[in-house]
Amino acid sequence: MTDSLALTSLHKDTSHQPADELVLCRHCDLLQQLPQLQVGQEAACSRCGYLLDMRQKDPVLRPILYAFSALLMLVLSNLFPFIGMNVAGNSHYMDFIDTSSVLFEEHHQWLAVLVWLFIQAVPALCMLAVIYLKLGMIWPLRGLVWTARVLYVLKPWSMVDIFLIGVLVAFVKLVVYADIALGMSFWAFCLFCLLHLRTFQVIDRHALWQSIAPAPQPAAMAMAGRNGISLNLASCSCCTAIVAVEQKFCGRCGTKVVLREPYSLQKTLAWLITATVLYIPANFLPIMETVSLGSSIQSTIVSGIILMWRDGAYPVAIIILLASVVIPVLKIAIMFWLCYLAALPGHKRQLLSTRVYLVVDWIGRWSMVDVLVVAILAALVRFDLLMGVYPGMGALVFASVVITTMLAAMSFDPRLLWDQRQQKSAEGEGG
Repeated sequence: MTDSLALTSLHKDTSHQPADELVLCRHCDLLQQLPQLQVGQEAACSRCGYLLDMRQKDPVLRPILYAFSALLMLVLSNLFPFIGMNVAGNSHYMDFIDTSSVLFEEHHQWLAVLVWLFIQAVPALCMLAVIYLKLGMIWPLRGLVWTARVLYVLKPWSMVDIFLIGVLVAFVKLVVYADIALGMSFWAFCLFCLLHLRTFQVIDRHALWQSIAPAPQPAAMAMAGRNGISLNLASCSCCTAIVAVEQKFCGRCGTKVVLREPYSLQKTLAWLITATVLYIPANFLPIMETVSLGSSIQSTIVSGIILMWRDGAYPVAIIILLASVVIPVLKIAIMFWLCYLAALPGHKRQLLSTRVYLVVDWIGRWSMVDVLVVAILAALVRFDLLMGVYPGMGALVFASVVITTMLAAMSFDPRLLWDQRQQKSAEGEGG
């Protein structure tokens, strides 16, 4: 029995894709046959709705142009003043690199490295990888497999969009006390952020790997509509190819292939417990210290939210409350719940839990906004004895909470949610 895929048409085109390719859903393990895709169409899993493949217009030229333009904007972001601040006749301009260099000067080296990686190094490497991979579709370049593997490892850790939200939050905090001036680099960074996001929108993981090398196909006896685990087939965690477990390694990218991620629940629980333990001191340790006219005020996450609410900055207070309190707590609680469901025999919430996992996996990184706000304020508000902002130990601890919750989501194998379900029920109910 063959399950048909859900198709979404974005616009019409005459380009076609061969329709004889089998794919395994990376989230529910259903073996399916890809239909013919025209440019602008997407193929989603017929059972859980996970995006399996899509076709983009000009799949080589557009990503190269977007990625190259993004890199150019990143260079410009580092060449000119980023943001300026004027308090009582005293002016100070910060550069984009100051968000990490100031943290380093204040002896917060680990936090400085994290901020630099998240907003500069990782995004730049991702854009370079996209350019190299797409050029590899024109010329025979070496190391395409390794480059593609690095790209999708780094992608979740690129946080330029979160940094831009952090800048806007910092503006709202400071506009009451000072005049804010936007430098040329700020506008270059806004363009960099948009181009960076657009680059990832016009490339698809499955199509990218198909351009590097055709996916090895399973034996003819493989039946679409059945779970891969029942056929002893696994989806490569790196390139999404279908591989018989007896082969041990993927024939396309060389990754070791297993039916399920080993010790997935144990690793997820270990990360969640670590995040829970770290979250307690993260709420009590000062995340930021503000020095004004010789007096010092230390702020925790909660006290900062209360202060912004009292000052009337309700939207910012709500954003920080959601990002720093609600989202981390909900993510930890939901991931514990998903681990419980994955270990519970006979549960019937596969579709709901899979969609919840997708949302939690995507939204968890946004909790980093509070840490990036601290980095921005520490770099911008530097007026010697008049006023200064300095990061607290709570910033590093909270950054560790965000990172561990992200690692917990990455360690979780969502296919475990479907393994308990009988195959007949899966084909009949569709989730």
